Amino acid sequence: MALAVRIGGEIVNYDSVQVYRGFDIGSAKPSAEEREAVPHHLIDVANADEPFDAAEFAARAKVACDEITRRGRRPVLVGGTGFYLRALLSGLPELPGRDEALRARIRAIWDAPRGARRLWLLLERIDPLTAGRLAPADRHRVERALEVYFSSGRPISTWERPSAHVETLRATKFGLSLDRSELNQVLDERVRAMYARGLVEETRALLERFPATARPFQTIGYREAAAVASGTMSVSEAIQETARRTRAYAKRQMTWLRAEPGLVWVDAAKAVDEICSELGIEN
Repeated sequence: MALAVRIGGEIVNYDSVQVYRGFDIGSAKPSAEEREAVPHHLIDVANADEPFDAAEFAARAKVACDEITRRGRRPVLVGGTGFYLRALLSGLPELPGRDEALRARIRAIWDAPRGARRLWLLLERIDPLTAGRLAPADRHRVERALEVYFSSGRPISTWERPSAHVETLRATKFGLSLDRSELNQVLDERVRAMYARGLVEETRALLERFPATARPFQTIGYREAAAVASGTMSVSEAIQETARRTRAYAKRQMTWLRAEPGLVWVDAAKAVDEICSELGIEN
């Protein structure tokens, strides 16, 4: 936000959970006051039961960036879903579209006893590369990989993925770094704060409006909070598991960022004014 203020920018979100209405606490969505202080885009643009993927994000983000630029301002893209950002900057392969009938059959298998395991084992047989990248519980991606295979006859791993080395849009990229022990402490505190603010209660209310199979309920924090709501996990167990998954995700994010060419690292422990001074950005 400080950067956006200094350069006359508007923030374009690329967090894959903040796009969903109502999923506020678990995604650390900016407050109404923050959104009033600096214009934000692509927050609260979809319901949990609506399809929203990297292709949809890239299309909407391109429109938002173009509109911001036409107003003489600068788009500042902010988030942690690296695949969404890469989809915008580099484009996506032309994967087969959604096949609702096929998807319904795959979902029915998943919902059957031991269905999730059966589908992952099927994916492992037809596309071991993709199966090796996905957890068996990653419902959305396992189902999509099978849908692509049965729609096209080709494993999803054979379709070209967007590359960080071939960008059609020019951008200056910054990555935030923090000492690992300090980062883990911050993450653990963030998780405890989310539950203290009412993550379980927010999740219960959302489960009354949307099916438990909706994509955002599979994300970090909401999956554990949904387990508390269903009585299969205690709050203390949920906090512990959410913290573990959050730390693991942060580690994967760092691995992703290290592969980004031309990325400028920023020490997140420094004061905002000091960071902006080092980057040559004045008030």
